[in-house]
Amino acid sequence: MKFMKSALNQALTIALASSAIALTACEKQPESAAPVEQSQAASVTRQASESLFEDYAKMRAQQVSNVSYNLQVTIDNKGETFSGVTELNFDLAENNQNDLTIDFDEGTVNSVSVNGKPVKFDYEKWFITIPASELSAGKTQVTVDYQRPYSTDGSGLHRFVDPENGEVYLYTDFEPYDANRLFPHFDQPDLKATYTMQVTAPAHWQVITSVRETSIDEKGETKVWHFPESAKFSSYIFSLHAGNYAVWEDKFEDIPLRLFARQSLAKYVKTEEWFTPTKQSFKFFNEYFGVRYPFVKYDQVVAPDFNAGAMENVAAVTFNENYIARGEKSTPAKMQLANVIAHEMAHMWFGNLVTMRWWNGLWLNESFATYMANLEVNKASDFENTWDVFYSGTKQWAYRSDDSVNTHAIELPVESTGTALTNFDGITYGKGASVLKQLPYYLGEENFRIGVSNYLKKFSYKNTELDDFIGELGKAAGKDMSQWTQDWLYNAGLNTIKVNYQCDDGKITELAINQSAPADYPTLREQRVQVGLYNYADDVMSLSTAIPVTYKGEKTQVVEAVGQTCPDLVYPNEADWGFVKVDLDDKSLDSLQKHINAIDNTTTRLMLWQSLADSVRDANLAADKFVHFAIDNIAAEKDYNVVRKIASSLSTALRYLATATRLEQKDYSELYREVEDLYLNLLAQSEAGSDFQKLWYGSYVSLAKSEKHLQNLQNILHGEQSFDGLTIDQDKRWGIVGQLNRYQFGDYAAMLAAEKAKDNSDTGVKNAIYAEVVRPDEKVKAKWFDILVNNPDELKLSTLRYIMWGLFPAEQQQLEAPYKEKILAQIPKLNEGSDLGLLGAFAGSMIPSQCTAESEAELAKLVESYSSMKPQVVKTVKARHQNVGRCVKALALLK
Repeated sequence: MKFMKSALNQALTIALASSAIALTACEKQPESAAPVEQSQAASVTRQASESLFEDYAKMRAQQVSNVSYNLQVTIDNKGETFSGVTELNFDLAENNQNDLTIDFDEGTVNSVSVNGKPVKFDYEKWFITIPASELSAGKTQVTVDYQRPYSTDGSGLHRFVDPENGEVYLYTDFEPYDANRLFPHFDQPDLKATYTMQVTAPAHWQVITSVRETSIDEKGETKVWHFPESAKFSSYIFSLHAGNYAVWEDKFEDIPLRLFARQSLAKYVKTEEWFTPTKQSFKFFNEYFGVRYPFVKYDQVVAPDFNAGAMENVAAVTFNENYIARGEKSTPAKMQLANVIAHEMAHMWFGNLVTMRWWNGLWLNESFATYMANLEVNKASDFENTWDVFYSGTKQWAYRSDDSVNTHAIELPVESTGTALTNFDGITYGKGASVLKQLPYYLGEENFRIGVSNYLKKFSYKNTELDDFIGELGKAAGKDMSQWTQDWLYNAGLNTIKVNYQCDDGKITELAINQSAPADYPTLREQRVQVGLYNYADDVMSLSTAIPVTYKGEKTQVVEAVGQTCPDLVYPNEADWGFVKVDLDDKSLDSLQKHINAIDNTTTRLMLWQSLADSVRDANLAADKFVHFAIDNIAAEKDYNVVRKIASSLSTALRYLATATRLEQKDYSELYREVEDLYLNLLAQSEAGSDFQKLWYGSYVSLAKSEKHLQNLQNILHGEQSFDGLTIDQDKRWGIVGQLNRYQFGDYAAMLAAEKAKDNSDTGVKNAIYAEVVRPDEKVKAKWFDILVNNPDELKLSTLRYIMWGLFPAEQQQLEAPYKEKILAQIPKLNEGSDLGLLGAFAGSMIPSQCTAESEAELAKLVESYSSMKPQVVKTVKARHQNVGRCVKALALLK
């Protein structure tokens, strides 16, 4: 997976780094089948593009089969390029009329031979073309001698120089279409292959891939590592990681385990945080799937500049370095790591052993791993309340995505690998996982497990379509899944349910679930939920009964409710079985507002607080009313996950109030300061060393902006104010320095200089850049905008992101105004290039917007003018337009 963790990207980097995501089965032709006759096929010309298109990939999957690669790669710690020789072995189809293309992104091709003889070829930037006339049917070997620059954007073969000690580290990250930035080959998931590799590297380096080496030969200042033939799998999960990594070893039964990290981070690695959940996950998955782990060994590599959360390379998983804390981790942070470890391991079976045929199947790959990771953490780990964490994080990401202008069906056509890159979203991860979560309730838990196990056994080392998976589930449960599949997987949109009921003489006489759908996505779905009936007595709101019911259509009568005690509150998705938005009836809403802290079920309180937060977002509840309600109730809440939800929702509501103040609509400064005071008090009152203390510290630092509270931050930085049990480690210091520079408080420049002198780590360098960039200073903005656009020092994408995040925060829109046209002019230039990572990051961070009707109208025009651009731009500007519209409506309630 590209584990997005809803975005580990920005949220983890700035917030964490500173304060510390049926159809009947039919037999498919296996990908290793005999070559397909092509005599009747017309010649196909490949489109010149940085992406691979599905129609061409389909043709090529008929053109070649039985693929294996023999790789020779030479890497070093001095140059900016690497070299290699790739032997591609395959069967070419009879009567082939098409030229053969070999994917290879922006390198240098020295020579190409076919079956040992040099041949004519063309190479223009993205792929090598060998004319059909140079090829013969049957067993074929193509040899390519090449060079290529190391990558600096976190994909392909990425090169990182540690600023602390000058050590060079390499790692690969390929999904969906970057394996061809390491070696020339057929880079599509349904051309599975085996890999044999020889790597020449500096003598003091570790070299890691999908198998362990059979021998290492010394050759002067280098060593030659020999890796035997691997199992058969898709190239996007192949890997090559190398460098002077520190290594720790352990074992689960007969499976060797290794953990790697940079030498300068080694002192912060707590191996039990890695090996314990790894072993727990292996035990659970081996038993649950009924298929033993197939790839012999298991390595986990913590990689610098990593763009996502983690990636499931076969037996050599990579992780973002944010999972190594330079201070004390909270329990939720440890739980998140355990979840990501389980997620990547689940992919070893679901995605690596059995793989989607094309990128339209990405959702099932990621959704299944997301669901299985949470199931494993819930059943086999040391952590608690897993599904509450899933609800408040992954599932809310799904709800927001499904309620957005960019929603899409879970299963949808994917034209190209470039389009696939934009589908790593809340639908692919969150909604898909939420839909899978409801299936055990619908089919039966054991039926679901058996269906999954049968699927893995039947299609091991093969590629599949959706029908294969759904078919095995349907067979195991004895259910026709065709309508369920159509409603849930092929139709987009988020449904809403609301309960209507009548009581007489203290008893329910009628209760029905009414289901609605958005006008643009009118599908009404069937699913199984629980209707929770709550009653208030003796200062406690307790669950009287939970009634399981399968609802469908516009109205479903719940006859089992008749005769039950008339409830004070009804929640029709009790225990979060379903994927649906809940609209509370008036009596229940009134009970919530009067007795929310009296509800004795933490999951229900969590979901009710979320309902209130949704009401603010949907402009059904004024943000200031929510803030007052949260202030009145937050101190009495004792569950960590509920408190975290309240704090997160409170921060969102405060942003509306800050915007109203900035636009001179209404001054909420006093209310904002009241929340600053509240957070400081909650921090001071928290138990020493507790998770609550860590939560309130992070919340307080990110919120503080008034003079009194910025002074407090400065005092904390200088050790003049402290909290028992809370260590202000280097990353927490950077959080304070960033906030003080953002508001230019005190001697902010000197404080930044002092921290730069203390911390020359990669994290320190990036945080120092952010702290300078975020200053509200015209000269600073001019300097860093020029660096961002022109990049004279060839800064890495991971560093450029810090510049983007710091340039124009919400309160600095006057400083942004002179750059508006320059920003909008830069996006088409990036769109014409092939760096999709930079394009997506720039569009996502830099498109100007304000919470005004004028900005909404400007963005509407931008949606039209950008409509023909790449999905990275189109989706971003559409979402920005919608969010500004939501904000305008939310502010209208504050008048």
